[in-house]
This record gives sequence, C-alpha cells and structure tokens, in this order.
Amino acid sequence: MLDGGLTVNVTLAVLAAALLHAGWNALIRGAGDKGLYTLLLHACSGALAIFALLALGLPAAASWPYVLASALLHTLYIAWLMRAYDGGQLAVSYTLMRGLPPLLVALVSAPLLGEPLGAAGWLGIAAICGGVLGIGFAGGLTPGRALAHPASRAALLNALAIAAYTVVDGIGARLSGNPLAYACSLFVCEPLLILAWQYRRRGPAMRAYFRTHWRLGLAGALCSTSAYATILWAMTQAPVAMVAALRESSVVFAVLIGSLWFGEGRLRPGLLAGAGVVLGIFLLRG
Repeated sequence: MLDGGLTVNVTLAVLAAALLHAGWNALIRGAGDKGLYTLLLHACSGALAIFALLALGLPAAASWPYVLASALLHTLYIAWLMRAYDGGQLAVSYTLMRGLPPLLVALVSAPLLGEPLGAAGWLGIAAICGGVLGIGFAGGLTPGRALAHPASRAALLNALAIAAYTVVDGIGARLSGNPLAYACSLFVCEPLLILAWQYRRRGPAMRAYFRTHWRLGLAGALCSTSAYATILWAMTQAPVAMVAALRESSVVFAVLIGSLWFGEGRLRPGLLAGAGVVLGIFLLRG
C-alpha cells in the first residue's frame, strides 16, 4: 500500500513512458500487416528480455503467480490489439482502449490494493478518462458505432484486459523485489501462447515477415519494453490508480501522431479534449 502521491520524478518518467507507448502503437497502426508486426514486436520483446534476465536474475518467487496471470491477460490483450487496429483508426481504437481502464482500476484500488483515493485523485482520474474518451467522441465516435464496428469492440474488450493486468502487475511488481526483473520475466512469458498459436496458422508467413522486418520489430520492442518497465517501476513508487491514469496521457501523443503522421484529422478537437487529460495530471499531482 502506498499513500503518497506522484512525485516529479515519477510523473516525468510516466509521461516519457506514455510517449513511448503511443510510439509503438503507431508502428502497429502503420504496419502493412498489423497482425504479423504485432507478433514480431512481442517476439523481439521476449528476446531482449531473455538477455536482460541473464544480467538481472529472476524476480522474487512470490511474484511468479502474478507474472503467469499477467501473461495470460496479455495474451488476450495482444489478440484484441491486432483486431483493434485491423481496419480501425489509431485515434479511435487507442482512445477506447485507454479511456476506460483508469476508472476500472480506481474502482478496485481500495478493496484490492488498499489504496483509497481522495477527492483530488478521483477528480484527476475522471478528468483524464473524460479527456481520453472525449478525443474519440471528437472524432465522431458514438456508443452505437463503438459496439457496431469489430475493431471498436475489440478495443473495448482490451480495456477490460488492460485494467485487469494493471492491477495484477501492480501487485506483482511490488512483491518482486526488482520491478525490472519482473517486467522482463513478463516480456518473456506473455507472447508464448499467441506466438505458438499463430505459428500453427501462419508459420511460413511469420518466418518470411520476421526475416525482412526484424529491425522495425526491434524498434517497436525497445519502445514497448522501456515504456512498460517504467510503468511497473512507477507503480512501486506511487498508487497504482494514479499511475494508470497518468499513463493515459499517451492518448494526447497518439492523437498528434495519428493526425500528423497518418493524416487522420481531428487535431484541433482532439487537443481540446486532451485539455481534460492535462487538467487531470495537475489534479493528480496535487
């Protein structure tokens, strides 16, 4: 249980992780075959983590059940992530996936983590969630469209997976004695099931794609592993719900990338909605 708020160092670290998170999601969005690139990125993440564990050693045994539980949740996350970006725009899919988890995590923070939130914490999280979802609504998203479009439905399901693994990893990282070793153990375990499943279905295509795109896969893996390892460290320093909410500032970066890189439009309304995210950050910082 951590009763403190967000320090300057934790805040800056999480904001940097948010930028990296938006970056690797943009790489998936821009890939010719989003499914194969997602698999490549996670395969590269696992390979990098194996080398890191040789130097770091394994996390404490008490954290291993959480590593395995999180790996299963991340398997669902990877599968739904591929569907969310298959035909979906970056800003819309990303906002749906990121707008709901902070609220869900906040709701279970007191009973599961022993971290009740004060009024400022609730207001900050509400402002961030409202700003994140507002970015999607600014682009014309409606609840009806979210439920009707397969990519949006996958993004909504991913919101549940994200909230679940955030809580599991918040506990696991604190029990690990070494958040970086916990993160690397997770990066090794999380893609195993889905890589094995997809290899049975698309083995030749995976081998050919991995051979020709491995450099881009490593770039995405470096962004992904650095981002989440930073988040896990932050959750050992500050309340999980606050870190989870602050992490969603990545949506502001995603809107900028989606508009300026992919030409998705909605830059002005997206940034106006992003003001809610900025307000939430100030409220969380207290």
